[in-house]
Amino acid sequence: MTTQIPDLVHYLDRHYSITAVDGTGLFDPHAHGLRPRALSTACYRGFICRYGIHDEGLALMTVELGSTGGAGPVRLFGITPSRRRGSAAFHDKASLYKLPAIPVPFTGRLLLGTDCEHIGRLHMGFTPAWLFTNVWEIAFDDGHVVASHDRSAEMAEIRVALGEAGLKPAPGEESGSWVNRTFSLSFDYSWPRPHRRS
Repeated sequence: MTTQIPDLVHYLDRHYSITAVDGTGLFDPHAHGLRPRALSTACYRGFICRYGIHDEGLALMTVELGSTGGAGPVRLFGITPSRRRGSAAFHDKASLYKLPAIPVPFTGRLLLGTDCEHIGRLHMGFTPAWLFTNVWEIAFDDGHVVASHDRSAEMAEIRVALGEAGLKPAPGEESGSWVNRTFSLSFDYSWPRPHRRS
């Protein structure tokens, strides 16, 4: 297994990884009738999004999409993609869509993290919020920010409490259950309560 590439959000002049999602309205290729193939072992779901938070609200800026199995790349939001260049780890039919800040009607909460603290190696799934030193919880209503909270101090406490033990299944937890949790982008996984692991 491989640690997965997260979606990013540009917020407060920095790029943050989306570490947890609780809500609806983020980009989903399946809602557009698309079934992308994995971009690589680091992106099994087949797509990567870049968002921005501006005065107008949450916006989708770019989408990298794996091959959909058709005769050629498809248009998305009326945009014709370019081929993704760079890493040979990505499928050669990956497409990059540079979008004109498409409004995203997300309602719910996002947990965003940057500046990862390397206390050990996580070999699968998405990196949880508690491994980042700079973490924000942002609440949205129809794409507009309604609340934001700096959760960095809480994550630092969890990091100390869990240590490297937090990078593997809890005592008695089946490995399959652990793998599913690491891929879930759930708040429970990304922002655990250490006492639950005892």
